[in-house]
Amino acid sequence: MDRLALVIGNSDYKYVNVLKNPKNDANDMAMVLEKLKFKVIKCLDVTQDELDCAFNAFLRELDDYTTGLFYYAGHGMQIDGENYIVPTDCELSDKQKTIISCYNLNTYLKRLSAYKGKVNICILDACRDNPFTAVRGSSGGFTEFRDTPKGTIIAYSTSPDCSASDGIGSNGLYTQVLKDAIQIPNIKIEDMFKTVRVKVSELSGDTQVSWEHSSLVGDFYFSVVPMPVNVEYSDEEIYTFITERAKYYEQKTEDIYDIECLPYVDAYIKYSIPIVKLLRAYSRINYAQRGDHFSDATIDEINYSYLTSWGFSRSNGRWYYKGTYVEMGDLLPLPTELSPMPPLINQELKIGGRIKYNIENGKIRMSLFSNIPEGTPLIFSLNGKKYAAQCSTEAVTPMTPSELFSNRGRPLANGHYKVTVTCPSHSVLPETIKAIFGERNRNLTGNSVKFDPISGNTIHMTFDFLLNDGEVHTF
Repeated sequence: MDRLALVIGNSDYKYVNVLKNPKNDANDMAMVLEKLKFKVIKCLDVTQDELDCAFNAFLRELDDYTTGLFYYAGHGMQIDGENYIVPTDCELSDKQKTIISCYNLNTYLKRLSAYKGKVNICILDACRDNPFTAVRGSSGGFTEFRDTPKGTIIAYSTSPDCSASDGIGSNGLYTQVLKDAIQIPNIKIEDMFKTVRVKVSELSGDTQVSWEHSSLVGDFYFSVVPMPVNVEYSDEEIYTFITERAKYYEQKTEDIYDIECLPYVDAYIKYSIPIVKLLRAYSRINYAQRGDHFSDATIDEINYSYLTSWGFSRSNGRWYYKGTYVEMGDLLPLPTELSPMPPLINQELKIGGRIKYNIENGKIRMSLFSNIPEGTPLIFSLNGKKYAAQCSTEAVTPMTPSELFSNRGRPLANGHYKVTVTCPSHSVLPETIKAIFGERNRNLTGNSVKFDPISGNTIHMTFDFLLNDGEVHTF
């Protein structure tokens, strides 16, 4: 999953009348968002302390996701131009005590501004008949937020300074409409909210008009039902063919690149579909089976960044695999917030390196000589036919050793092996390394750097060797 949601519903207020539907709204929205591949943190009838804890937990976890959504149903208000959501233990009091007893949404948006390159969605079904407007200087409706972070859309259940209906059924009017509209496939988020506005206005007799404020820079879809990459063949047929061919090559060859690439070459010959589209069809199903959800544009970018490391090569504008021509095809365009970022001026770090192998009683240790900054977390991965292992370490100047790799304590079998040296995504790097690498590791460049839309740039070095009776042969 690459989507995270915080869903809060406050109904049982301690010192004022209970609201009928916010908990129902939150429960229903949580179920819908889970269907839409969000990981959901749901909180009901939260106090002030619980609100603070919920937001802190959400923001800590958000760093690992491309999309963050906050949904709130309950009492909300504005005081002196700032917007607040009201915890269940808030008492009617003077303005200053009320301010410190509520959660300031303007502060939440300021904290969001630290998360670059994400889609931030804020849905506020509040402003229902509000007893807290008795507090001097307050109003029952939200006011427009100022200086919202780039990549953010805020949806309000009603217009500024107006109240929203708590509904006559099990949901508030706004959420009643929203929970259905949000599941409409292949509709941009702005068009989805426009659909909600039309329906809410119609059902309320024009007394409630929802609205949005947006600083989104790309397109976002809650639900995407992908069309087959080719009208003549289903994704399932393509996936099955490639899977079966991979099993065939696992039995036929020791060459791990042939095992990886030839199934796609065969599929290209069989279906006359470009490699990028074949990869897209296969990955849609493969990611879904693993519980992950990515847009087609993200899938294309992830796959494309690994094509050369798998063994596909480009010559004179054409793509080949070991001399066999293939049509590669075009990638779908990425949203701006997920696109590569250029390095900062005078901070570019071109990564390069070489590797040395040492055999010790049939076991192997790799030593990496590189310019990777000291202290950078690294992962050494060793892959062969029916063999996969890895170890973690930190870069040391000028040489970083791996642990010893073995076959469960025994010598490694003869065969072709691929060594991959990678670093984690930007979010988990030490602060000193983050400062060198820049936002989303933007300062890293060179052939040993791969880009993917989720993590940004990462170090990705690959080396190959042939192991034969305890001797290493490189190529």
